[in-house]
Amino acid sequence: MLMNNDWINLTIGGDAYDQKPPMLFWIAAVTFKLFGLSIPAFKLAVLLFSVIGIYSTYRLGKLHYGKETGMLAAFFWISSLGFQHFNNDIHTDTLLANFVVFSVWQFSVYLKNHKWHNFLLGAVGVGLSMLAKGPVGVVIPAAAIGGTMLVHKQWKEIFNYRWLIALVVVGIMILPAMVGLLNQFGLEGIKFYFWTNNVGRVTGSYRGSGADYSFYLHTSLYVLLPWTIFMVYGFFKEVKSLNRIRKNKTEDFEVVNIFAAVVYLGILSVAKQQNPHYMLSALPFMYIITAKWTVRLFSSEERAKTRYIIATINKGIAVVGPLILLVLPIVVFPEKRFWFWGVYGLLYAGIVIVFVKKNNLQRQIVMLTFTIAVMLFTVNVNMLPNMLKFHTSIEAAEIFNEKAPEGSTLSMYTEKARLWNLFLYSKSPGKYLVEKEDLEAFLPNAGAWIYTSEAGYNDMLEMGLNMNVVQKFTEHKPLTGQSARFLNPKTRASRFNTMYLVELR
Repeated sequence: MLMNNDWINLTIGGDAYDQKPPMLFWIAAVTFKLFGLSIPAFKLAVLLFSVIGIYSTYRLGKLHYGKETGMLAAFFWISSLGFQHFNNDIHTDTLLANFVVFSVWQFSVYLKNHKWHNFLLGAVGVGLSMLAKGPVGVVIPAAAIGGTMLVHKQWKEIFNYRWLIALVVVGIMILPAMVGLLNQFGLEGIKFYFWTNNVGRVTGSYRGSGADYSFYLHTSLYVLLPWTIFMVYGFFKEVKSLNRIRKNKTEDFEVVNIFAAVVYLGILSVAKQQNPHYMLSALPFMYIITAKWTVRLFSSEERAKTRYIIATINKGIAVVGPLILLVLPIVVFPEKRFWFWGVYGLLYAGIVIVFVKKNNLQRQIVMLTFTIAVMLFTVNVNMLPNMLKFHTSIEAAEIFNEKAPEGSTLSMYTEKARLWNLFLYSKSPGKYLVEKEDLEAFLPNAGAWIYTSEAGYNDMLEMGLNMNVVQKFTEHKPLTGQSARFLNPKTRASRFNTMYLVELR
């Protein structure tokens, strides 16, 4: 965007791009325009949007269950592994989660007070969701608000003409994305946005090969850390409560949050393509349910045994979890920095100090907050930086920037070399060459630099290209897709690939 000044017709490596809507890229482009290529500035910009999600979680919880529940839900959300990790490893789902909970909050307020501004803000939230991730941004608001109106038989609201106005508002908001797709891909681009890229991932006709129906169940156990036990208890109580309400035919009850979480996760669970970050948008609603029942559990004089069991499990997580994590700085990536162990020791001391105190809610929250702090500190200071050393595309870009003469471009050849940060960090990105035919069409291109895999390098040798190997990377492993054999120092070498940075003469 910054190179060609075209923020509508998206391209990557010189080719038209249709995989994601433009919202996240607009935020990045504005940030880089203002502050240069600053990754911390970009992450801070996304975090500012996440403040919308935090506040919306608080207000939605408060709307239905009071200020204490709202505050606790927002705190659970912001201090969870899911929020912390995916505001660092940023995906389009990071934005989607914020806009979706904002939309549901505004529509929920509208159903209570019937004010136009809340309705329009709810529609704006849906529009932003679709600009962030696509039509999937409609699913949670539709499930939450539509389910509420159906359960409470609000037929006048269901057939209200205002929904047509919402449709117009959303249509206007997503127009820039539609124009870009139509310009570059024609009607196939519109079909891809509304159908192929979403339904195709569910059915497997576009991406994905098989579904693990329990994937998001066991994934939630660590994504929701350190509040997992509170969540399990909360969902058990919520289902039990709704079943009792159904039998007694009670009228005054809320289903916004359970519909938002369960319907969305149900769809994701049968999808053929599954990833942990896909469930991010359900977490604020899951935490509102969690906070609701946590507050009730600890404000009641009854259920002392349940409180004791939960407190015992939480103590086990708090004490044992960080000790298990020690395998990273001791065995996987031996840590020799004294200050690392100093910080780790202080954080763990915080856990121990609170551990011996009374098992009330406040102390459990403090103890588990220290626990997630230890986890995030270890992962971000020891694990990820050491993994990144083997992610050689960034080093390749730095070498290119230093040594390549003016007018040179840096391309990548073969699918194994498709690491887009090569283009982000290089001073002059080139093309993504997938097949041998693409490379042949790219030639002759004297002065071009190419980052490629061992197979790609062998192709270039067979073609008899006049080239110079600038750098051979013998210890390459992408940051994603790790394995136990890589984490084990004794077998790590067996997981390395060889990559090449080549200059065409």
